[in-house]
Amino acid sequence: MKRAYFAAVLLSVLASACAGTSDTSAAPRNPTTAGPDSGSLPLQTTATIDIPDGDSARVVRIFDGDSFEADFDGRVVEVRMLGINAPERDECHGDQARERLRELIGEGEITLVADGEDTEDRFGRLLRSVYNATSFVNATMVGEGHAVALQSGDPQEAALTTLLDEAAAGGLGMWAPTACGNDAPGGVEIAEIEYDPPGRDWENKNEEWVVLFNDTTDSIDVSGWILRDESSTHRYEFTDGETIEPAAALRVRTGCGEDRGADRYWCADDAVWSNGGDTVILQTANGTVVDWVRYDGDY
Repeated sequence: MKRAYFAAVLLSVLASACAGTSDTSAAPRNPTTAGPDSGSLPLQTTATIDIPDGDSARVVRIFDGDSFEADFDGRVVEVRMLGINAPERDECHGDQARERLRELIGEGEITLVADGEDTEDRFGRLLRSVYNATSFVNATMVGEGHAVALQSGDPQEAALTTLLDEAAAGGLGMWAPTACGNDAPGGVEIAEIEYDPPGRDWENKNEEWVVLFNDTTDSIDVSGWILRDESSTHRYEFTDGETIEPAAALRVRTGCGEDRGADRYWCADDAVWSNGGDTVILQTANGTVVDWVRYDGDY
């Protein structure tokens, strides 16, 4: 996965713009990727595959690119696909993800496989790996760029995150430069991440942050741009008129405070960036991906 860092410039820019704020002298830590070759997962093929033991079901209704209702043994339940997160229906590429899932599972029999036990999410939905006759559907959705792999300790996490890296690097699906109607301006990058501040993360949210850097000679308008993680809940939106000046940085702190200098404050209810690994995504106001970093929490 590509990544350019501007450590010396960032330190000088942030130091001059944010005199009196917290030290940022630690060198940036390079995100890494890990996991087996993605070919170990059965992506969509024309041949049948070996499917793990599970429950046979038929789809009743598809909600979005990662959730649906299914009927098995006369019981209709809501299913959330394990280890992935597709764009919401009101987000860029949300409709496309939903339609791709419909193509994969909307007709015929599917198999729902639990992660060792009858797990549910906080909304009471069954968490399942989903198979059709020719593919592991969770993997196909990530590999084609219709969903993000979640770093949540699932058995297929390493392989799914490899597929995420490949899809994003290849500009597939939601990662395409024109996925949301227009190209994103080049030059703004996710330059540094502090995901593990001293102490308890939720008690020290202002020392958890992401730095963006403008590596161009032009001022870039980031009005309405979105900084987000791999979940469906954490979103920071830049205010109207916000710009990043040439060779300058903005640091988005998770906690609350007064925006000044190079610091912006998310004022999130809890810590945002997972210590165990996460995906940092920067999008334009219409959802086009400007830059992304996946880190595995092991650096």
